[in-house]
Amino acid sequence: QAEASAHPLKLMLSRGEDGVIRSVKSSSIISKLKPFPTKTLGIVTTLRNTWFGRVYTSHFKQYAVVRWIIQWLWRNGYPIYVKHIDPILSSPSRRHARRWRSLITLKQFAQKRETVIFKLADAAVVETPEPHVFPSCDQSYLLSPHVRYKSPEIYVTIINDGMVYGGSNLVLADGKVVCHDLYDFERDYTSEELHGRTLIDPKSRCIRWLLHDEEPERIPAAAAFVDACASNYAHWLTEVLPRVAIFCADERFKSIPIVVNRGLHKNIMESLFLVTGPDREIIILPIDRELRCDKLYITSVVGYVPFDWRKKKLSDHSHGVFSPLVFDVLRKQLNGLVQNTKDQAWPEKIFLRRNSEYRKVVNSIDVEKLFLSHGYVVVEPEKLTFLQQVALFKNAKSIVSSTGAALANIIFAPQTSKISILISKHPDTIYWYWQNIACVSGKTINYVFGKISDSQVSGIHSSFTIDLDDLVSLISEVDAK
Repeated sequence: QAEASAHPLKLMLSRGEDGVIRSVKSSSIISKLKPFPTKTLGIVTTLRNTWFGRVYTSHFKQYAVVRWIIQWLWRNGYPIYVKHIDPILSSPSRRHARRWRSLITLKQFAQKRETVIFKLADAAVVETPEPHVFPSCDQSYLLSPHVRYKSPEIYVTIINDGMVYGGSNLVLADGKVVCHDLYDFERDYTSEELHGRTLIDPKSRCIRWLLHDEEPERIPAAAAFVDACASNYAHWLTEVLPRVAIFCADERFKSIPIVVNRGLHKNIMESLFLVTGPDREIIILPIDRELRCDKLYITSVVGYVPFDWRKKKLSDHSHGVFSPLVFDVLRKQLNGLVQNTKDQAWPEKIFLRRNSEYRKVVNSIDVEKLFLSHGYVVVEPEKLTFLQQVALFKNAKSIVSSTGAALANIIFAPQTSKISILISKHPDTIYWYWQNIACVSGKTINYVFGKISDSQVSGIHSSFTIDLDDLVSLISEVDAK
């Protein structure tokens, strides 16, 4: 059952002596649906809690080869289990819930059902010039997937008797599963598949929905913003939060509750409160729980990059598509909240320290020393609140960082800011991802290629070493502009 709790205050911004916003509180009604009891958790969570899962996580997951083997077995073995073994073990109701369903895009569904469409923003063309590469001899390594891309128009449609689950932006309605308009059935592998929530046959454009909530909640109306990748800061900031922003900015939807994932980071929740305002009802939906809405409001895709590739041998994989008009709405909303902070509290030249085990710069100590000697300030973004990160990037003239989620904050940086990214040289890296995000607001990227080192993490997530001479060349060029 839903548990409602309300904050006692309206939207309150608490500032420190330097004028910087330290915390955000909201009076929004937060309705929390209870998660499943442990015995009914999804298969991935169940496997992790077994003896084998605990041993793998504690002792073997750190090894790239072992992870690759486990993922290969899962991708190829779990579909066999679902097709041939699970039907024998399942109840009739569960077998019915897991039947094959047609997979259809939101636009196609709206057209076939002749549902009402509220247009919010036009389609737009984004020019994407080639990033500048250091060392210059590697410039030819970049193969441009496009010189420009077109972001789709943004709209809201209402699905009658629609069903959503926590941790997925897929919608169940009329015996079908509705996906967003940029999803490529043949090329895109989804987080839902990796976590055992769906099974997709791209050739037949069909899907088996593997979740089954025997006691779903039902409400009259809500707008769904649940997403498989919402917990990742970059995906949230470029794919989910802009959808929330443009929906909540429209007066026609001011009384509609919104639905988001359970367990989001406090900075993500802070950004949500700031965008929704103080009076919006927010429904927190746990992973694997079903919410049925008599009228389900769906905002079309505003930004998307595939979770993974289904088949790497195919070409023309998406490097990300984003809407400049919607990003502009989000940027104006949030920049307005920090415009009264004292600009001198934030450095103009910043180097973002990355503390993750993935994509680490092996010689990071020497790299940081070099940038410190040229007037840069080393910042750990994860130690800042959301609005502090907005203020940091809003006032930055030069930004340097290893590739990572915190770089999504470049959408708040001035159009004249110089953005330089340290990244490994690997053929599977989607180098236009950050460029596609930057170009939405008229900025471009410098890349400094690093040499992949011996690492327990393989592929695009490998650690790498940066040549300091290349950084000297970068600094000279950036400072000269």
